[in-house]
Amino acid sequence: MFYFTQSQDQAADRIRRGFPYFQIVLQPIVDLDSETVYGYEALCRGKQGENYTALISDMAPSLVPAFDRLAMARALRLAARFRLEAKGVKIAINLGPLTDTLGKDAACVMRMAKHYRLGAASIMLELSEDIRTNGDSYAQIIGKHRAGGVVVAIDDFGAGYAGLNALATCAPDVVKIDRKLIQGIQSNDAKKTIVGALSKMCRKLGVMLIAEGVETNLEYEILRGFGIRFMQGFLFARPTACEISRVWFPGKKKHSPRITRQDRVWLRNALRQ
Repeated sequence: MFYFTQSQDQAADRIRRGFPYFQIVLQPIVDLDSETVYGYEALCRGKQGENYTALISDMAPSLVPAFDRLAMARALRLAARFRLEAKGVKIAINLGPLTDTLGKDAACVMRMAKHYRLGAASIMLELSEDIRTNGDSYAQIIGKHRAGGVVVAIDDFGAGYAGLNALATCAPDVVKIDRKLIQGIQSNDAKKTIVGALSKMCRKLGVMLIAEGVETNLEYEILRGFGIRFMQGFLFARPTACEISRVWFPGKKKHSPRITRQDRVWLRNALRQ
């Protein structure tokens, strides 16, 4: 955890009191070729399961960057606690639509990673495609973060403002397909055409492609038919407050995860934070 002087600690307490309660839950990103976990995406969830958008909906815009950095710190602390880097597993952290274009967020990430003794290569930053900016600024944001050694992903690709121009000019390491393009793909020829073409483009560009929001076997089968190797969604595992949640891979018998005493102790402590 961070160490503060008394005055800094009091200031931090005031900041936390201004935010809604939230915890970090982790959802695996699976590698279907090796049937292993490539990484865990860190997600914010409120008391009633509210997502990030709901948590910041009533928040003053000036407070959102501070909230994002607090969430980032908690996510990196979890990665260090669970020794994800030693297991060869990445922690994926979302950067919101108010991401700083001058590199302040990039510098913050590196300071936090150093504090928790995490290598930059073990971190994947998911940059929201909802950032309302021009192509040059978007490329600048990606460049600033990549310079720090982290893996940079465009999140929710196909839902925001950057579009194919970002893929052509910014050269991200990873693209995550927006889940709206995945849902019901088995019965939508337009979605099949778009996702199939995107899969081919990413392979030619050397960009890793992740399909998120995969919930059914039919969606999985279509995506695998396009050669998509990495996926994320309820079909494999739901977000949980512990990284040891079991992952189901298609073709294997499903099972109910067993909650151990250690899991219960961890969850109780996490909820108190």
